Amino acid sequence: MLVFCLQAQVIQVKYVNAFENSNHPQVAYWFITSDQHKPTVYKAKIDSFAKFSKYTLVFLTEREGYSFYDSTNMHPIFKDMVAYAHQKGLKMGLQIWKRDFFTDLENTDRLIQEGEQTLDANGEANYQVQAFGAREMNILIKSELFKVYAFKKTADGFYQAGSLQDISSKATAVNAKETVSVKINAGAKLKGYQVYILTQHYYNSCSNFSDQAMKMLLNAFKAYRDIPFDGIGLDEYKNLKIARQKIMDSTGEVFRERLYSVGMAKQMKLRTGKQMDRVLLDMRYAPVGKPEIRISAINQYMQLLRSATLPLEAAVYDLGKKMYGSNTFIGLHNTFHNNLDKDEVWQTGVSWWSIKRDYGHTDEETSTSIQLGVGMSYQKNAMYNMYYGPKIDRIWTKALYDLRFGIRTHYHAANDMQGWGVSIDAPYALAKINPVENAARLLNRFNPPFPAVKLLVVYGMEAIYNWYPNVKNRGMYDINDKLGMDRKSLELWNNGYYHAAVPTDLIEDGRLKLNAKGKPVLNGYEFDAIVFLNPQYAKNSTTQFFQKYVQLGGRLLLEGNADKGFMGEDISAVWTGIASKAIVHGYSLTNVAKLGIMPIQLVDGVSNGPGIFTFTNKH
Repeated sequence: MLVFCLQAQVIQVKYVNAFENSNHPQVAYWFITSDQHKPTVYKAKIDSFAKFSKYTLVFLTEREGYSFYDSTNMHPIFKDMVAYAHQKGLKMGLQIWKRDFFTDLENTDRLIQEGEQTLDANGEANYQVQAFGAREMNILIKSELFKVYAFKKTADGFYQAGSLQDISSKATAVNAKETVSVKINAGAKLKGYQVYILTQHYYNSCSNFSDQAMKMLLNAFKAYRDIPFDGIGLDEYKNLKIARQKIMDSTGEVFRERLYSVGMAKQMKLRTGKQMDRVLLDMRYAPVGKPEIRISAINQYMQLLRSATLPLEAAVYDLGKKMYGSNTFIGLHNTFHNNLDKDEVWQTGVSWWSIKRDYGHTDEETSTSIQLGVGMSYQKNAMYNMYYGPKIDRIWTKALYDLRFGIRTHYHAANDMQGWGVSIDAPYALAKINPVENAARLLNRFNPPFPAVKLLVVYGMEAIYNWYPNVKNRGMYDINDKLGMDRKSLELWNNGYYHAAVPTDLIEDGRLKLNAKGKPVLNGYEFDAIVFLNPQYAKNSTTQFFQKYVQLGGRLLLEGNADKGFMGEDISAVWTGIASKAIVHGYSLTNVAKLGIMPIQLVDGVSNGPGIFTFTNKH
């Protein structure tokens, strides 16, 4: 406390063990299981939170024994829980999972599978396929023929112009739940033609492109609108879960299926004017001399896929603010397996920077550079990383390290009866966590911006999600997994080149822009240099951004070349021009040093701007 008078200044110092929390909540998860519904049980838990922990906002999440969609049962419990928590000065949030109850067949997610045959002298062929590609094959509903095309194949991925025919009417199918058997009789005129066969396999998963998915989710939250929750959230909201990498590693299989739904097809038509069945063909075959057709089809499909969850995330945000007010905390993370170039794009679209939130959110071991990029993409100058683990020492040391970079930990979870990790309300856990959260309160009180890193790494997302035409780049999940963008970020970080990592999406939506000095700026954070990883298939907005950047003298390291744009157009000349003005072309630590950005010099600390520093040390 400071005391001032006219004659002299007297400073009285009052020492406290910890600050009261301010500015940003301290967040935890609480697993609601079948033993938690009794008032004596949940009130004792709330008492424990209030008395012994530093958590200020506890999210309820359903586990064994309960469904939050059962509002008849849960409403009176939640009403009493929240009222009692508020009496104790504790805020409560509600997290609801995506559930697939009573999904109309029209609204199901399907996986499109493909196969090829050559028509014999009579124009006939037989084909059979087994359903594959979902992580949980037990939710398969049925399988059926989708479309059959015939054409004169000239080479891998190409057919003779004018030869393409839709011969679906010439095919008969015997459909079983797990298989489709197809007999084609196209007539002798088509002998020797290649047939491209698409089958669709329905799963009990409500498509995120459907109105039903939106209504079900919003109605689940609305059922509790009269209970004054302090936050609502989604956790790992995603599409149909697809085959696991670990399983395919062991079997040698690859994922070549493609997500499809009626709603997705409608959106494709609305956004591009194209029919989805033709896009699915164009992603694999094009007329001779027209590779741009295949390039654009892949890019447009992947762009649509990546947007699947965004409208629902935005709707939940808007609903939470409408029901509970502008200060309502809207979470949580949509990171799932936290990879750029494996299964994540099929699940969440790798849209971590773009879901509608006030705070950025990630989870588990998401790299710090990506976390900084996510955090800086939102208005709040803090972000949250949901974390759990079997060892308390890993939990608290990571939470402390993350604080240095403006990252608060969302602790997962109290009442952890599933064995995910430490129960973060246990006394031995709180003995380690509370000192870290006292440090978080100190940081929250002074509320500094994110670290003033001066290097920005931009990921060329279009290059990751289109391997064509280089077959060697075609990865397990039908995308280009050879670019190693996240590995380059990690190498930079481990060598002291602290940076924020963001996708080209932020250029497209206008959040990443150039200021009057020609420097890149994201939500007020200014950078002195950019490492751009892989411009292939760049959109016009990306090309124009980097053209202007180098024209204004921006310091650029460019990794990779670009000869084709998003729609398959020739962009080689303009990117040759950009490369010629870059400081250096080609990624390496040696080349990064040429940008004039120094590796971090501080020990256990970062600068948050002029005269502002944050240090953390576990000792």
